[in-house]
Amino acid sequence: MFLNEKSCESSASPSEVGTAMEEFVGVLRDARKWREIALVTQTPLPSAELARGYYFQQWAADNRNRTHRQFIKALRNRAPFTEALPQNVSPDEVEYECAGERVEGIGAAHMMDSLALSLPLSLAWTGAWLDVTVRRLVETEAGDLTVEEVIEPVRHTARRADLNTHEKWGCSAGLDSVGSPQELWEQRADFFPHLQFLPRVHDDLVTLDLKWFVPVRGLLARLEASAALWDTTEAAPQWQGAKVTPEAQQRKKLCEFADLNGKVACFDLHGRFTPGPGRLHFRLVPEEGVLRVAYIGRKRGA
Repeated sequence: MFLNEKSCESSASPSEVGTAMEEFVGVLRDARKWREIALVTQTPLPSAELARGYYFQQWAADNRNRTHRQFIKALRNRAPFTEALPQNVSPDEVEYECAGERVEGIGAAHMMDSLALSLPLSLAWTGAWLDVTVRRLVETEAGDLTVEEVIEPVRHTARRADLNTHEKWGCSAGLDSVGSPQELWEQRADFFPHLQFLPRVHDDLVTLDLKWFVPVRGLLARLEASAALWDTTEAAPQWQGAKVTPEAQQRKKLCEFADLNGKVACFDLHGRFTPGPGRLHFRLVPEEGVLRVAYIGRKRGA
């Protein structure tokens, strides 16, 4: 769980921070019921600010907070955010902005398909999902570099009511322990019963740039959750935290693949993953209530 450092920059009073920390620790306790958790912060907690000019050490020194302090101390704490990122993932490759602010903790949560956590001291940091502007350098078809800007959803909680939205995700056993593309492929039927995969996707996975493995694993989980809830009388699922868009008309030819029956079909719906222009192409199969995945990798034609 990545602490949103911007939620610790309010002008709240010590008493207001104390109330917020009650809820903060309640969120951590509830999440801890799901599984082992680690709290990742921008700076080591003893030196971290909870509000402008008011530090964690000051809050912890109040004996009224002794039990909460001991609970937080018992958690695995890591800082800075880069300590929790895979070595092949560079936060310098991408910039994140939310509520008009550059955000590091929320960005790290997005990279790791994890959960961003805020102190409940501002209306800017509320809700179970945050829409984050993601900017990254990408190469155009002409070979030029340009800045791509997209909006991506990030799991978030500031209160226990927000956390409830993510309980099924947080309790899902095993997926986060799948550590390789080959293992993910071999266990696809167990973890993604509402997703089908063209045989060619195996090669996409085993040759996948490893910086994309965790984002792809998370995107597949969100697509599975979407498909599992799909009322097929509706044209498409309600996307559960996945940003899904159709391909532009002039690019649809790039999304054609031989389907399971050998006939060519267009798999123009796609989800994105970062850093870089990662794409997962699929199509809806309403008669079976599933999504069929055809491609995972770099943006087609890029």
